[in-house]
Amino acid sequence: MATPAPAYSLARPTPLWAVFVFTFINSVGTGLVTNGIFYLTQSGYGFSRTANLLLALALGATYILGAGAAGPVVRWLQRRSSRLSSRAVLACLMALMFLLCLLPAASAHLGVTGAAPVWIMVSLYSPLTGVLWPMTESFLSGGRSGRSLRSAVGAWNIVWSGAIIVAYWGMAAFVTDHPAEVIVGLGLLHLVCAAVLAAFAPEPAPHVAEHHEPHPPVYTRLLVVFRMLLPLSYVVSSALGPILPEMMRTMGVGQAWRPVLGSMWLVPRTISFAVLQRWQGWHGSWVMPVAGAALMLGGFGATVLSPLVGDGTGVGVMVIGLALFGTGMATIYSAALYYAMEVGQAEVDAGGTHEALIGVGYTIGPLCGLAATGAIASGVLADRWFQVAVLSIVGVLAGIVAAYAARRALREVAAS
Repeated sequence: MATPAPAYSLARPTPLWAVFVFTFINSVGTGLVTNGIFYLTQSGYGFSRTANLLLALALGATYILGAGAAGPVVRWLQRRSSRLSSRAVLACLMALMFLLCLLPAASAHLGVTGAAPVWIMVSLYSPLTGVLWPMTESFLSGGRSGRSLRSAVGAWNIVWSGAIIVAYWGMAAFVTDHPAEVIVGLGLLHLVCAAVLAAFAPEPAPHVAEHHEPHPPVYTRLLVVFRMLLPLSYVVSSALGPILPEMMRTMGVGQAWRPVLGSMWLVPRTISFAVLQRWQGWHGSWVMPVAGAALMLGGFGATVLSPLVGDGTGVGVMVIGLALFGTGMATIYSAALYYAMEVGQAEVDAGGTHEALIGVGYTIGPLCGLAATGAIASGVLADRWFQVAVLSIVGVLAGIVAAYAARRALREVAAS
């Protein structure tokens, strides 16, 4: 996210270790609020499947607002005060996120019961993450280019994705009896992150101009395809996340084990990030978009349909489906990011637009589940067909995106 640098801005890049520590700790918190919150609300607050889907919808809609407003708001603040650095803005974000994480526990202490504090907390926390991550990425990329930038981004992917695994496993024992306390713990992590900011430069270092070697023409066509698959992957992910806890409940999975089972797609995603960073043989290959989409959608289908198989066997099918799903998600994300960097900034959307597209994916996914819920509520479908309905809706969307991406790729071929 580009912001006007005050006069005291330092040219040195922020140390990678500081960016990685800041990212890891923040990812534990934001990962739970944006992904793991559904386990806390289902077990600790009694949210139904529909309530979780509505919460996910609110999360996605407010994320779009935060991502879209991030740049203008920060620039406005810095125009108002030339002494306000980007590092100071991040410190303010940490303080605000900490205070929001206190809301559910503080409300309960004051005798305010029910789900309203959780709704308020998530709806205000989500747009702040839409500001947080573009700013963090600017400190990661500032002063780096070429191979060093690609290596840093690859390692960064491993850091943030690995942190979410830690978050899921860490909250497993507390989801039922202490959901508000888990959220308070996340808030304390944000205070730790504020201390890490002491190692940050006041402003991201200027981006280093790089002499690009001519990239193969196929990279441009692959970028077109992956820029469409990336938002689709967030549609699929956000359609799955809110309904996973209820699916596990119907299969007899204990409450404490649900976050652990739900992390079975996060582990393969992190491993895949590491493999794709080290192994370069996939560059320029059309196998990647096909394999990534097939793994993501096939894993999603197996996971969603697993409750129909039966309790024991169904859990095994869910684990396999989640593993395939996570591998596909990592494949799409890694390739989309790689080709965006290789093709060059002139051919890539601005960061704010990219984040807004991810927010659109976060929003459309829950709508798929809510559409299926509406069909059941109106009597069009029986409840036992919920999973099939969600799979069908997502499948239709995926088919439309795949057809459009193929058409755009063919147009690029014809123009080259």
